[in-house]
Amino acid sequence: MKLKTLIRAGKFVGIALTGLVVVSCKKDNPKPEPEPEPIVNERTETQSIKDDVYKYYKLYSLWETSIPDYTSDPSKFTDQYGSADDVLAALKRLTPAHAAYPGGVFDRFSYIEGVGGYSTGTRGANPLKMDNQNGFGLFLQLGTTDEKVARPIIYFVEGGSPAQIAGFRRSDMISKIGDDANFSVPVTCSGEGDNRRCQVSDETALDNMMSRLNSALDGGSMKLEVLRQDGSVFTKSINYGDEYVVNPIYKDTIFENAGNNIGYLALSSFEKIEANNDNQQNIDAVFKKFESGAKDNQKIRSLIVDLRYNGGGYVDAAVYIADKIAGTIPGKQLMLTYETNTYLKSTAAGSLRNDFLDTYFKGTSSLQLSKVYFLVSENTASASEMLINVLKPYLQVQVIGSSSRTYGKPVGFFRQEILYKRTLKAKYWPVSFMLRNAKGESEYWDGLVPDKANVPDDVFNDVGDKRESMLATALNDAAPGITTRASINRVSTKRYRMLDNGVINIRPDRGMIKKR
Repeated sequence: MKLKTLIRAGKFVGIALTGLVVVSCKKDNPKPEPEPEPIVNERTETQSIKDDVYKYYKLYSLWETSIPDYTSDPSKFTDQYGSADDVLAALKRLTPAHAAYPGGVFDRFSYIEGVGGYSTGTRGANPLKMDNQNGFGLFLQLGTTDEKVARPIIYFVEGGSPAQIAGFRRSDMISKIGDDANFSVPVTCSGEGDNRRCQVSDETALDNMMSRLNSALDGGSMKLEVLRQDGSVFTKSINYGDEYVVNPIYKDTIFENAGNNIGYLALSSFEKIEANNDNQQNIDAVFKKFESGAKDNQKIRSLIVDLRYNGGGYVDAAVYIADKIAGTIPGKQLMLTYETNTYLKSTAAGSLRNDFLDTYFKGTSSLQLSKVYFLVSENTASASEMLINVLKPYLQVQVIGSSSRTYGKPVGFFRQEILYKRTLKAKYWPVSFMLRNAKGESEYWDGLVPDKANVPDDVFNDVGDKRESMLATALNDAAPGITTRASINRVSTKRYRMLDNGVINIRPDRGMIKKR
């Protein structure tokens, strides 16, 4: 949950603010005041920020009991380390062991988001910036259609981005940027059938192309030419979006089938849903369409939710959508519970404690789905995994994955602001809660295991195209015959292949956020 600092004027919650405020009283007949005594051992800005990183971790962390208690004098812990990032890394190393994670511990998620030139932390991805994003909104891989050369291919276009507004779409292959038409590299392929693999055969050519591609993606604008899968060419100039509003719904439709209309909803993230904002209105409109059905006025009976590029977002938004999907089936039953440390459960946490109460279904749609399908990948994380997990006790759920597991993040956090002399210096996100479904199930640290794994993510078809392998797999289960079995095997039969390790940029983990 996004919070302002919890130490407000007149309210002390167990940690002192960095800095010192001195208030003096003026007498009626003042006498000359002596010079104030010098402050002994006043902490510098760097030291104070390090201290607060320790303090808030000790106060809020899900693994608080693993952290030694230096709250009376954090310097005894923090002065061992040269930066706030180093302090946080040391704290994370103290959490329980989990050998499959980098560093071998559970907490690979807590991070610091810097402001004012301060460190951005060590998350391994861009600092979290919910609601508004920057960039062109393009995400690319390398793929080949002829097994001779590979090109950058767009596998995802974010809703609301400059690229989406300009008309670029998944399956477009970059052929030219400005006057530069050299965006292909030679490949060699070997193996048979689904085991056939392609690799770049000229690493120098790849490095050169990547340098020019990254330079263009970092620029302020570019004229982009793409080859479409039907053989046509599409060209458009786009400007870098310094701050565009994300529309997380990047595709929705109904596939008509007698007696079993099938809804399809592709969600890129879980953005804020509050006060009837645009995001809430868009979600409501989609589910109203699902409830009323298509031309035959028959509501959908099955739903396919595409989360393969969804790295998470706000818990409240995922809860809102879970309630819409569940419809009338669970009634007012339990949806999820929070696991937190002792402090966040106590009355000492004040109103913050109320943010972690049990959540129940409300029945905000009239849907009565026979089955829900989730399309996932190894980048499906956090609130996306939560959505799947909370529906499993009540609905028939089938998970279709492009890999053997999802990302694995059953925990979340809220933002804590770190101040120095009342000036914001950093935004801090220590992991503070775990979510469990109505059966108490969670702790999918290694990810959720799909019911059908290693189904190719066929980026050579646009999102929502019935010929796309993952969507075709769900459709053939929901309504056999609505598409052809050949669609599922399209990647191998058509020789369209993604290159191993050919991901140019990946959707970042957007966290699982609690907000006020």
